[in-house]
Amino acid sequence: MHDDDGWAIFAGAVVLVAGAALAAARYWGEAPPARDLECAVGALAFGAVAAAPGVLALLSVHDRPALALPAALLLVPLSFISFALVTLPLLIPAVLLFRRYLRAPNRTGRDAATTVAVALLLVAAGLALFAHEDPRSWTTATGGGSTSDVVTYAEAAVAVGLAVVAVAGGWWATRPGQPAEGMLQITDR
Repeated sequence: MHDDDGWAIFAGAVVLVAGAALAAARYWGEAPPARDLECAVGALAFGAVAAAPGVLALLSVHDRPALALPAALLLVPLSFISFALVTLPLLIPAVLLFRRYLRAPNRTGRDAATTVAVALLLVAAGLALFAHEDPRSWTTATGGGSTSDVVTYAEAAVAVGLAVVAVAGGWWATRPGQPAEGMLQITDR
């Protein structure tokens, strides 16, 4: 076990809990008439996309330290998604994961390509949640209300699909072994 494995596991666990908390906050933050199955699916998709860096962090301890870099990079903007700054503590796991990646003994040129691909897929997953405005309004016996955007089933499916492809692709691209022919291998001495 590498020295930074414990910190990567801690960082991953913190991000997974944060993803679950964000999903719960998104669901329970809606007005009661708006809390339907579509709201629950949208909240779960939002939480899954937010938790994806945590999954990458946990996978990085399985001889794939390159996965710590896209996780760390994504946690920086994720830590600023709340105007109340309640997600700001996600900068701590980001720093721990940057440290893990920088202390990894063997980094290859393939790591950069993996980082870009995984990060772009997860950014696309996040954007898919809000790609199209879907306003909703409701009325009850005592009043009514509206919201400017909901996450539809289709948006949730695309977002979760992109997140799964990002994590699985990162896992596959960082498999242990020889670097691809022609790739630059960087070693610390």
